[in-house]
This record gives sequence, structure tokens and C-alpha cells, in this order.
Amino acid sequence: MPHHAGHDMEACIEACLDCHKSCLATVAHCLSLGGHHAEPKHIRIMLDCAQICAVSADFMIRGSDHHAHLCRECADICRDCERSCAGHTGADETMRACAEACRRCAEECAKMAA
Repeated sequence: MPHHAGHDMEACIEACLDCHKSCLATVAHCLSLGGHHAEPKHIRIMLDCAQICAVSADFMIRGSDHHAHLCRECADICRDCERSCAGHTGADETMRACAEACRRCAEECAKMAA
């Protein structure tokens, strides 16, 4: 089992899966709103974040020795996504919830990458 086995890894996996789900739901939400909510750069960072969160969770679940550097990258992308959602003009409750999921995931992944 990886060196961060147990509760810490389970918390990180849970945060990654929650962030993955939140980002995908927020992409759908933003696309339905259209206009500036559907700007390509904003949609792209949410899709990037959802993908890296899913991959990071997969690596931790199967005990890959490579999970730490993926978690490091995941934390960076989650921070970018958090800024995009929280700082977006017209950020609503869904976007703020996504930003919060990204913040939690970035914190957990940073711990795993340490």
C-alpha cells in the first residue's frame, strides 16, 4: 500500500471524486446558461479539472506509485478551476459550490503530494 495509506488517502480519493462530479455538473450548468458562462477557457479548465481528479482518484485507488506527482498536478489544476469558478462574472451558487469542491480537493491533493 502507498505511504499515505488509510484515512488521508481515503479523504483525498473522496475529495477528487466529489470535485470530478462537481466540475462536470458545473460544465453542464454553464453551458445551459450560455453567454459568458460558456466561454471556452472557463469550460476547458472545468473539464481539465474533472479529468485530472478522476485520474488521480484512479491512481490512488489502485495504489500506484505515481499517485503523488499526479496529485501535485491535480492540486494545481484544482486551484486554477477554483479561481475560474469563484472569480467568474456572474458566479452563482452552482459555480461557488464547484469552487469550494476544487478548494477542498486542492488541499487534500497537496497533502498527498507532500
